[in-house]
Amino acid sequence: MFDLAVIGAGPGGFEAALRARELGFTVALIEKSEPGGTCLNTGCIPTKALLASTKLLSKIKNAESYGLSPVTPTWDVLSLVQRKNRIVERLKKGMLDPLKRSGVEWIQGEARFTGKNRLSVTGEGKREIDARFILIATGSEPTSFPGTPFDGKSILSSTDLLEPKSVPERLLILGGGVIGVEFASIFQPLGTKVILVEMMERLIPLEDEEVSGRLESLFGRKGIEVYVGEKVRTLAPKADTVEASLESGRKIETDQVLVALGRKPRLQELGLEKAGVKTENGFILVNEYLETSAAGIFAIGDVTTRSTGLAHGASAEGVRVVENLKGPRKKMDHSVTPHCIYTDPEVASVGTIHGLLPQEIVQTKILFSAIGKSHIESEVEGFVKMFASKEEGRILGFTGIGGHVTELVHEAALAIKAHLSVRELADLVHAHPTESEILHEAARKLAALLKH
Repeated sequence: MFDLAVIGAGPGGFEAALRARELGFTVALIEKSEPGGTCLNTGCIPTKALLASTKLLSKIKNAESYGLSPVTPTWDVLSLVQRKNRIVERLKKGMLDPLKRSGVEWIQGEARFTGKNRLSVTGEGKREIDARFILIATGSEPTSFPGTPFDGKSILSSTDLLEPKSVPERLLILGGGVIGVEFASIFQPLGTKVILVEMMERLIPLEDEEVSGRLESLFGRKGIEVYVGEKVRTLAPKADTVEASLESGRKIETDQVLVALGRKPRLQELGLEKAGVKTENGFILVNEYLETSAAGIFAIGDVTTRSTGLAHGASAEGVRVVENLKGPRKKMDHSVTPHCIYTDPEVASVGTIHGLLPQEIVQTKILFSAIGKSHIESEVEGFVKMFASKEEGRILGFTGIGGHVTELVHEAALAIKAHLSVRELADLVHAHPTESEILHEAARKLAALLKH
């Protein structure tokens, strides 16, 4: 019998398995597909690899802003895909090697509960696994458009679009959330006419309203056609095109459609009922310790009712579950988990001011155009906002759109986690010229407003 069996080798399951071995547990890690899960194979890493290529392409096209002679770059989409695949394969090998060295037993196959502490694994053969504790980390898969399944040709999932054989002249993206806006940023520099439709009143609706507005404005300047507050009623694939009908009556003809309407948990065939694991609206019910309705069975990541939808969120959850098995137990807290969106320019946020009255907080906004390094890098678009409590001057939140904000957000996260005041952050000497000076300026401005 194993101490812990982990179902799913994505970021959450992988980190949980390694941490469990560090703490002395015997561990089985079961994966029916490839190590790395959605994040490494069809999500975070491959999309960011393509984004890195297209961002560089945009910079080359904008060579004059760097004092260089203008050039007309040439590129081949298959070469971009090959680079992306090389990165994925290299990182995949980098996962398997430490697993083997750690003593985690890697089991390739599909797991199904046959009892509370027992799994049946089918693959090349069949194997029964008994474990004191079981962790479900099976991740998620794209949600299709109602009545129109993915066909891999004209109606595409985000997975399909990571392996393009050619670049479409026109691409309609359904959904202006994280996936939709990132793919818009990938294909627009390649010359595709991108049309983005979002049923909510703004893009990336979970982010700061002003940030959303700036992203929409920048997309418009790049030629990306954006429709918000619109809903697609039907998709009608034809011989070589697709016609989309919107509820407003508008019709859009396109070559391909990316359906980016969200993701759903991968729970089919797990046999959760055999273990007494309850679900709600298709997600596994978990408490603040990420334990399911069945004692000793835990769930993390996209499959749970507490999902952040973030790979690093799942990793933190996996480690927390394992460390709680050793004790003492701590609740899972995502209040200081950064949210990052890899558009061009990037978007990031951390912390929250929800539940506080307007008179209890103070905020400031600093433009990237006020920072010397932004001009050096020709990345002057955007701004950051910092929020603090009016009474104590404690930093509560940070959001921004601009160059490298997905890196800058971590200094803000640490400040929030450490309960730093704006004066303490303002007193921290920042190197010049750096883009992180924008946090220093925000903290200084807040300290002056609060007279701290």
